[in-house]
Amino acid sequence: MTDWIERVERSTNPAILNEHVLRYAFAMPVVRGSSAWADLGCGTGAAAAEAAQGSFEGRLILVDNEARALEAAQRELRGAEVVAMDADLTDPADLDRIEDALVNGDPDEQRCITCFEVVEHLDDFAPLIGRLVRLAETENCTVFLSVPNDAFTGVENPFHETVWGEASVAELRSLLPEAHLACAQYALTGSCIHLDEQPAQHPLAVDVAPERVPSHYLLVFGPRAPEARPAARIAQIDLDQQRTWERQREADLDYYRQWVEEAAGRLPADDALGN
Repeated sequence: MTDWIERVERSTNPAILNEHVLRYAFAMPVVRGSSAWADLGCGTGAAAAEAAQGSFEGRLILVDNEARALEAAQRELRGAEVVAMDADLTDPADLDRIEDALVNGDPDEQRCITCFEVVEHLDDFAPLIGRLVRLAETENCTVFLSVPNDAFTGVENPFHETVWGEASVAELRSLLPEAHLACAQYALTGSCIHLDEQPAQHPLAVDVAPERVPSHYLLVFGPRAPEARPAARIAQIDLDQQRTWERQREADLDYYRQWVEEAAGRLPADDALGN
């Protein structure tokens, strides 16, 4: 059974959490050099906090459409000034509110926007993309945006309004400033050997074959886009945590399968067959 993970939390599958943290780590050099940072679709803030080590020295704008997620993000991330917004990213009025909070400072200050795993959830992403492009071109905003490579699996995610792949990303790129950067994120697997009484940090070389299938596409545009550099993040897996996550997932799936079977057994035969 497909496991749809749309809200990343500290308890999320460690491999998935690490994937999300890497995207924020990729943006972090630009975030750190900015006076204001807007995280659109911030969720619980777990991945961003891991990459930012829990704090940002400037004005932090957290945006999501779920109050509980915003509350969690505010616990995870601290800033000199924090603005939390419950907003609809398809609504121009809400986009105005976000822009007002983001540019409320020195006109010459540098700003950063992260928008990871958001666009695919919008039934109309044109207003958001148009706004991001304008902010990049006129308000010193550098934008980091990602979409998943859903097209290659052929599996429909019930939480996604649009399906993204190489062709749709190429179409999206035609809407962006000419000087944007296109990147792809690839899944890695690995292991290490540690010698007792030796330093715990290991230098790692990562071989990447670009012809392999990427898990996500990333686009970067704005005045500081040229500062983006290749990135990889190898995280040690806590085997106890991983095993707990897997067993809990298996237990949950077994429970719901049994519940469905029992519910189907209580229905008249025609209803149980979907007739």
